[in-house]
Amino acid sequence: MLIKKIVIIGSGSHAKVVFSEIMKLKEFEILGFVDDFKKKKDLIISFNNKKFYNLGKIKHVIKKKNNFKGIIAVGLNFVRKKIVKEIYKIDKNFKFQKVVSKDAIINSNVSIGEGTLVVSGSIINNGSKIGKHCILNTSCSIDHDNYLKNFSSAGPGAITGGNVVVGEQSHLGMGCVVKDQINISKNTIIGSASLVNKNCEKNSIYFGTPAKKIRSRLSNENYL
Repeated sequence: MLIKKIVIIGSGSHAKVVFSEIMKLKEFEILGFVDDFKKKKDLIISFNNKKFYNLGKIKHVIKKKNNFKGIIAVGLNFVRKKIVKEIYKIDKNFKFQKVVSKDAIINSNVSIGEGTLVVSGSIINNGSKIGKHCILNTSCSIDHDNYLKNFSSAGPGAITGGNVVVGEQSHLGMGCVVKDQINISKNTIIGSASLVNKNCEKNSIYFGTPAKKIRSRLSNENYL
């Protein structure tokens, strides 16, 4: 088996989840983490008597071009998008790696974009398309013919019916349920444990059972 070299961009709690999923796959060599807010050679994590360090700032690590790919391990959708733009300014040909847990169930005719993470216990059903730099967290259930656009995400236990569209940079909160044929527009947040039975406007926050619009939101507001 050809071992792929990878760097994890980010070093917070979500980065540890990414790390653990990569280690289970046994097809990658993790070179280390990349975090602009930590010092070079700061220890990030120890695993099986091996230590993994911060390799330095993004601009320095990406310029090295040492035949590796990267995955952005940051939970906030708008921050991942910002980092991708930053990296492409440094190297427009840089390649990102998708990471799909060996404990996920991916059915036939499913496409998953580069830089996307699918965490343990998640299910993606026939005909669904997951865009670039998305996150499907623990035990998500994505039914048939869904389309999760770039930089979208789903929290642990989120469930969608068939033919659901989730817009770019939108987020499905923990344990929410989205009915069949629903369109959630760009940059919209669905609150935890909500039931979505109507289409949702862009740049909005929805919450409740059934979910109702609580207010509008900016594209760079925190939600985690």
